[in-house]
Amino acid sequence: MKTRLHAFGIFLCLFALTAGQAGPGDSLKDLKTRMDQASIQFKSMTAHVTWKTHVDSIDDNSAETGNVIMMKAQSGEVRALVEFIEPDRRFVHLEKTSLQIYYPKIKTVQVWDLGDQGEQVEQFVMIGFGTSGTSLAKDYDMTVLGAEAVKGQQTIPAIRLQLIPKSGKARELIKKLELWIPTQGDPYPIQEKISQSSGDYRLVIYSDLKINPPLKPDAVQLKVPPGVKTEVQGK
Repeated sequence: MKTRLHAFGIFLCLFALTAGQAGPGDSLKDLKTRMDQASIQFKSMTAHVTWKTHVDSIDDNSAETGNVIMMKAQSGEVRALVEFIEPDRRFVHLEKTSLQIYYPKIKTVQVWDLGDQGEQVEQFVMIGFGTSGTSLAKDYDMTVLGAEAVKGQQTIPAIRLQLIPKSGKARELIKKLELWIPTQGDPYPIQEKISQSSGDYRLVIYSDLKINPPLKPDAVQLKVPPGVKTEVQGK
């Protein structure tokens, strides 16, 4: 069990103008409706990503950049491929209950079996992308914290949504999630924050986000050259 939780933690570590003055209840209702409608149409996404990590115990901050591709299969299962580019290149691949991490420098692939944690991983991966507002409300206490502007290449008015896990298992892994959803247009997060009880957190910032782009069937497959060593973890 500890091995699976450790692998789950690895994956979670991958992955802010005032707008209208609608009341929190009305804002949440409208947001859930938008997410319900978008989830029906969602099939895939690509994006450039910046990950900013804070380790509270040593007051350390670091940043990584890369790309992510996610695809929802007809069965509803999610497949994802994350390419970390800077500062240390590596690839993270998720499919069903299998998590693989490829380190090109040492020519090694680590394989983790998530077991019964696989479904939980999928839920976290798909939060904001392909998950309906109705489904989120079943698994999380949802609160609109207010309207903010996310500043990047452009300033985008957004709604800051807080999600507190209802499940005890989920709360062992994360304390809360925060999503910044554009006030207009598609309700896909442009920024996410994953907070843990330890005080550590990971801020995920999306740019060049494309929803349902044309993708080849093997776009989310992990491709490694010959001669790469495979290490099965937990055995």
